[in-house]
Amino acid sequence: MANNEIVHATTDVELSTTTVLDLLTNPATNWSKLSFRISNPDETAARIAQRELSAASIDELLGGGETISGKDYIGKPFCVNSVDWQASDIVGDGLPFYAVIHAADINGESLTITTGARTVVRKLAIMAANGWLPAWVKIVKGPKTDAGYEPLDLAKAETPELPFD
Repeated sequence: MANNEIVHATTDVELSTTTVLDLLTNPATNWSKLSFRISNPDETAARIAQRELSAASIDELLGGGETISGKDYIGKPFCVNSVDWQASDIVGDGLPFYAVIHAADINGESLTITTGARTVVRKLAIMAANGWLPAWVKIVKGPKTDAGYEPLDLAKAETPELPFD
């Protein structure tokens, strides 16, 4: 091959932490040529069942189920318990996938936060791949770019002190 471009044998990609990390670290990835396979429904059902079975409270088990956009949760600490990946249907310059963060706030309430911010997605993939979850973090705004954007980033948050029994 003359131009060192990586050619994928298939453009049908399953979104896993390993795949997301590989795609984010490969500068030759041609996003427009990728299509994403729907997650295996049995594996998805097993992950949901495991989260339910490991619930520590009724609120965690029956939490509202609403998702929060990462840009609407800036500066608030939360504990990332796990992360899933979903294909994005938003067309544009962003990533063709986004993170679904399964987390808890400082009161132990379950949260589901979504974000497609490249730096946040990359850091979440690194954390998940290295087994660094659960972890207390917060979404922060990075320095404004020359184009006027305020990119989101992920920063360490202090672990809240647990109340005494």
